[in-house]
Formats: sequence, C-alpha cells, structure tokens
Amino acid sequence: MKKNSKEMEILVLPPTENIQAIIKNLPVKLTTAYYYSLQFQLKNNNTQILLNGRDIKEFSFVWLSSSWNTRDLATAVKIYLEESSTPHSFVEQNTSKITDSMTFVLNDIPYPNTYFVESMKTMDHLKQIEKTCGYPLIMKDSKGFGGNDMSYISCEEELKKVISKNHQNKKYIFQQYIPNNYDWGVLVSNNRIVSAERSYPKPGEFRNNCSAGATEIFDDIKNIPAGVKAIALKASTLLGLQWSRSDIIIDKISNKPYLLEVNRFPGITLDSTEVVGANSFLRSCLAEIG
Repeated sequence: MKKNSKEMEILVLPPTENIQAIIKNLPVKLTTAYYYSLQFQLKNNNTQILLNGRDIKEFSFVWLSSSWNTRDLATAVKIYLEESSTPHSFVEQNTSKITDSMTFVLNDIPYPNTYFVESMKTMDHLKQIEKTCGYPLIMKDSKGFGGNDMSYISCEEELKKVISKNHQNKKYIFQQYIPNNYDWGVLVSNNRIVSAERSYPKPGEFRNNCSAGATEIFDDIKNIPAGVKAIALKASTLLGLQWSRSDIIIDKISNKPYLLEVNRFPGITLDSTEVVGANSFLRSCLAEIG
C-alpha cells in the first residue's frame, strides 16, 4: 500500500497490549509481529528485513518498541528503516537499568541508593552493598522486566543464598528498599502526561507489578503530585523517549518520591486512560506522515 493513500498500513513491533482498542477509529490497516518473526537478509551487499516474505519498509509506519533483551534487534530495524526513510517511532541503542540509573542520578532525579558489581565479584562486595543500600534491599536483573528475576532480601545471609542460586552470566543491581503503600505509573507521550495509575501490591508481596498481582487504580492526571509529574517528564526527556511509563514509588515514611524505572514497552490496560493515551500517541505519529 502506498504511503500517501488514505488508509495507512502500520506494523506494530512487538504487539502492544490491547492494540485493537488503541487503533479504534483510526484509518489504519494493522499488522503485528515479534522480533523473532523477522528475517534479516544481507546478500550481495544488499539488505532486507522481511516479515513473511515482505519487506517491512513497505509499511506506512512502524511502531517500534523494545524490552531490554530486544533492544539490539530494535536498533537494527531502526537503522534499516532510517536508510529507506520509512516512518517509525523512536527506539534507543542498547541500554540497561545500569545506564538508566547513571543518567538519572547524574541529573538529580531522586533514585534509590544502588550498587552494581560484576556477578562473579559480588561475594567480595557484601559490606559495600550493605553500606550503600542497607537492609532490606532489592536485588534485580539489570535487564529484567515486569518484576521478573527480582528478590527482596532482609539480611546478609539471605543475600549470600540468593547470590549462590543466580546465574553468573546475568548482571544484577542491588537497591535500597523503599517502604511504600503503592507506586505511580505515569504514561508520557511526546513530553506530555497522558495517563496515571496507582499500583497497590497484594498482601505479602513486595512488588507493585500487575504481573505479581498488584491492583491498578487509574486516576485523573490533575491528581498526580507535582513532584511525581516533574520526575516522569524529566526522565522521559533525558532518555529522549517519545513513549514511556515512569514507575515512581512514594516512601510512606518521608512521602518522598523515587523513580524506580522507565518502561519503554508499558503494558496497556483495557478500558483505561492508557488506551486513550496510546491512541493519541499513535494518532500524532500518523499525523506527521500525512
């Protein structure tokens, strides 16, 4: 389909949650795919990225997102689409929670005390970890997502046991545990807040992730505390992101907000303001290409 035709054909890579609700009332033909569905063909000094035998540069627009583990493939797709001038959303080169945390702290964004050392050397740094993070602390995979591969650790002996069971080929960060009742999930689209939710963990659970059973309560954007808004907008700007959700936790003792992470591929809850926000983001992208 030609890019100047009335109905645009878009590729969403990978499929954003509840994409059918997001594209409702948009004049688009939708194709979704995962990175593992693509074929990267470099032959006789010519390059093609194919989906079911079709060159992806034939799409009117490609909505690119990436998790930590697919950022290299997303970057390769981005480079290819840029060469052919195919409109697409922004995606970063390879990063991790380590690079993010450095960016946030160097730019004065409130962030939990954090310690990183290569996994094979962790046992030699137990005292430094305790001095930096204290107990309890959180141990998390530097490229984990959705609360996966994350542990709540209450003392040094427990930390030793967890370290001995984890894969040495992964990178882990250790982080101060912030006592809390909930955290904010603030969706930012093109430097504008488009949705806000509070996530409450289920009883006995330290993670505020929906995948871990947390309860989402969507709130009016005007009810977000000013400090939380400022953190979400600043974090998105620093990372140069068009589309993201900042997870910001509130210390229940000091009431101080801390940025936990910026999610480049946030889950979208059906019948929520997240769907409206995602729709407005996609609408703005399509408007740029006519």
